[in-house]
Amino acid sequence: MGIRQKTILSILIAVGISIGLFYQLAERTIKTRFNALEEHRARSRINYVLRLLNNSLDNLTLLSRDWGSWNDSYAFMNQRAPLFIESNLPPDTYMDTGLCYIGFFPLRGEPRWEGFYDHAKGTMAPPPPVLARTMQTLIVALRSQGPGSETPTGFFVCQGALHVMAATPILRSDESGPSRGWLTMVQRLSDTFFTGLFPDTGTKVSFATRPAPADSDAVHFAFTDNQSRYMCTGTLTDILGRETIDLTLAGKSTITLAGRNLLSLTEGAILFTGLMLSLLTYVLIQRTLLKRLLFLRHQVAPVAAPGTPVENVYPDGNDELSDLATDINEVFKRIVEEENLNRNILTALNVGILMIDAESEKIHEANTCMQQMTGKKREELVGQRADELFYLSTHGGHRPGGPHQEKGILKGPSTRHVLRTKTATRYHGTPIRIETFTDIQALESAVDDAKRSESHYRTLFKNSATPSVLFSINGHIAKLNREFLRYARAKSPRDLEGRHWSDFVDAEDRARLETYLSEKKGAGISFDDNVEVTFHDLSGGTHTAKIHIMRLPGTQERIVSILDITRQKKAEEMLRQQAFYDSLTGLANRRFFEKTLTHALDVARRKQRPVALFLIDLDGFKNVNDTMGHPSGDKLLTLVAKRLVKTMRTSDTVARLGGDEFIVLSEEIEDTQDIVAILHRLETAFVEPFDLGSTQLHITLSIGVSRFPDDAERAETLIRNADLAMYRAKKQGDTYSFFTHCLDRDARLHFELEQDLRKAVEKEEFSIYLQPRVAMTDHTLLGMEGLIRWCHPQKGICSPAEFIPCAELNGLIVPMDLWMMETGCRQVAQWNKEREAVHGKPPLRLALNVSAWHFRDNRLPDRVMDILKKTGCDPGWLELEVTETAIMKNLSGAIATLNLLRTRGISIALDDFGTGYSSLNYLRSIPVDTLKVDRSFIAAMVPEDEKSRFLLATIVKIGTHFNIHVVAEGVEEEWQRAYLESIGCPSAQGYLWSQPVPVPEFPYLRDTLPPPGAG
Repeated sequence: MGIRQKTILSILIAVGISIGLFYQLAERTIKTRFNALEEHRARSRINYVLRLLNNSLDNLTLLSRDWGSWNDSYAFMNQRAPLFIESNLPPDTYMDTGLCYIGFFPLRGEPRWEGFYDHAKGTMAPPPPVLARTMQTLIVALRSQGPGSETPTGFFVCQGALHVMAATPILRSDESGPSRGWLTMVQRLSDTFFTGLFPDTGTKVSFATRPAPADSDAVHFAFTDNQSRYMCTGTLTDILGRETIDLTLAGKSTITLAGRNLLSLTEGAILFTGLMLSLLTYVLIQRTLLKRLLFLRHQVAPVAAPGTPVENVYPDGNDELSDLATDINEVFKRIVEEENLNRNILTALNVGILMIDAESEKIHEANTCMQQMTGKKREELVGQRADELFYLSTHGGHRPGGPHQEKGILKGPSTRHVLRTKTATRYHGTPIRIETFTDIQALESAVDDAKRSESHYRTLFKNSATPSVLFSINGHIAKLNREFLRYARAKSPRDLEGRHWSDFVDAEDRARLETYLSEKKGAGISFDDNVEVTFHDLSGGTHTAKIHIMRLPGTQERIVSILDITRQKKAEEMLRQQAFYDSLTGLANRRFFEKTLTHALDVARRKQRPVALFLIDLDGFKNVNDTMGHPSGDKLLTLVAKRLVKTMRTSDTVARLGGDEFIVLSEEIEDTQDIVAILHRLETAFVEPFDLGSTQLHITLSIGVSRFPDDAERAETLIRNADLAMYRAKKQGDTYSFFTHCLDRDARLHFELEQDLRKAVEKEEFSIYLQPRVAMTDHTLLGMEGLIRWCHPQKGICSPAEFIPCAELNGLIVPMDLWMMETGCRQVAQWNKEREAVHGKPPLRLALNVSAWHFRDNRLPDRVMDILKKTGCDPGWLELEVTETAIMKNLSGAIATLNLLRTRGISIALDDFGTGYSSLNYLRSIPVDTLKVDRSFIAAMVPEDEKSRFLLATIVKIGTHFNIHVVAEGVEEEWQRAYLESIGCPSAQGYLWSQPVPVPEFPYLRDTLPPPGAG
């Protein structure tokens, strides 16, 4: 069968299957949908009929209740009145209401009255027996339930007709009782009731009774007569529950029949579409594929003939067939290239090759090398027998599955010993034999060279200064040199021969080497990389070595050369120890700890678990160095390191950051409770004193805690936050403190304040405020205290409490003091000259505060004198105030500096007396001219506090006894001034006279400055 026939058959099969599938889909869709529509219509109609019946029942129920709740009916039940019957129960009543029966039944006894109207005859008649029995059964049931029982309504079948019946109790018009009985009404549904309900005349409604109970108002649908008709059944329950009334709706399946007609039309359309699609598909395939395939076959077919030159085919179009034609051209091109390559290989080979016809034994082709070996051209060799060129010297054996070989002499210009091989094959269907002639003289020379090379390598192997060993294919020692014998600590080669290589390495290196050799199984002869292992010699010693593995060519045996790097590794380990570990304690140093912390945070970030840092500082360590010497301090640091390592868990990392600061990294943390447990463990561990030889030393810790990720995400930030928390713990005197973000905020604010303050010093963004000092008795203006204010460009005027602590920390207080001194001295010199020249008044003295930073060197006296000389200020006009705390930091140096200043005429004041050390012994040695009582004593004094008064009086008496002028600071109330005057305090300053004011507002020309309200 040709490709055209196969294509037609494939198209027909595919289209046939598609038509069948489409038809099945259409049939299922149309039939299912139209049948569902038919069923839905039938169910809607039967439900409509049931609703009509229920409406009739409801109307009859309303009519019976209207009659039952009527005073005339109620009176009729008490005494039977013929007038009631004549006026209310004539035949016209039955005809108007459509009733066929009305009955009045008392609570007991015979019926009060019952009447039956035969609508067919138009006359009153006795009730039918079925109706009478039904009424009798109903009344018995009602009487057994009592007068207040629910009255039934419903349907029943009588004389082949469907009847509707309703019963109601007989009451007064206002529906009050007691009930006198029951009123029953029955309506017969005529045969015309169900006609004309639906537009199609073929739809009929019928009913029938059966003894089985109803299926809870279920509606059943079914097709009949091959789905040409349908039947839908609903149920009504007999009023007495004796039997079931089946109401059946039957009609013609018009919707289903319409669906059948539509399906027939669809079937024809699908068949016609399929046939047209088949025809169009075949035409398309014929034009785009079959025609071009036959043309392509016509071009390729001639190439199969032997001896026919290969020619390109011509692609048509731009699709897969044109790509196929291009691929065929590429194949033809490769065939030509391979033929040329084979021809060139035969020409270039240094082996004589003959192609011999297997039947005639004559030469068919000879390569260039064969022509050179025989000294004949190709034309001379073709047609000659090969045996005429060769003399057999020794018979070569024939190996099964391989070519026949034999040694002999080849005729030619010179005698050649050759190896002749014969191999049978076919060429273009013709049996041929390929014979090769190899000059074995060159081969024998190569074998000799190989033997000499092997001897050289064996000598090098045995006499090499590098330990070397040859392992067999199964890993056992086959050969070794003398250096390996020495390296392995063996007495003779017998101790090592046959041992497996795994005997010289440990288990970890063994597994690593096996993996390495498996990966390098397909590699070349020599592996470029070296493998580091731990080598075990026979004496039990270990060496660190690098091994180089080389496979012997053509075998699976390996030569292993060993380079010992034990000393190198020890040197590297020593360098690593110096680079990453603290030389004193042996703990990790800052550099190694930061790397460890960064790695731990990466792991914690992936596993989403917390990490805690504990930065530990030793309290009072500087005193240990100062009093006991640095060797004792180093010993203490070593003991602290050991105790920290012993206290912490093995999973924790302990490091020394420098000085007396240690840090602990704890990774296995679940919550804050774990951190608190570690802190308590550290606190408990350091209760025991440290033994420093002759001294038992107790050490307390200040610990700062920071947590990842709550406090920081990066390592350096986490360490910085722990450091901030540690300083807060040290400042507050606590053992430990957790980092809070307010610490970070305070640190940032402090940093910003320091930067702004440095700029302020450079730009001299300061001003002097002055507070007057007044004599207590006559309010004479004695001088003033200079107070610095910072004129911040954004914040405005800043009080000293905002920036002086920061300036004291970083030393900026020194240039600020010198600026105050120069500015204040220049101002007071100008004022005193004005007071003396214009008014002849005594000079004022300016008091300025001096920081403890000035006592760290001996430059303060020279600086003060330079400023006095520069500003023209007399030394007696300047008073320098120092605090007890500042002097005690360098007592001897401070006393020398103050003495030098006094000798040059500058007054010295001891500021804030009573808040520092307050040792009276110091007053004897410190050169002081003025004693300033701290404002806290004045503020704490109340009229009733005798202790405060006595303390102030004592300070004043001490000053008087030591010939020291006393100044009270912070006087704000008149009664305070009066008391100070009464105890002999000579001068004071405070808000009672004036708050600190700018220079332009200071009353420097006044003689006295009485307080407000004083006479």
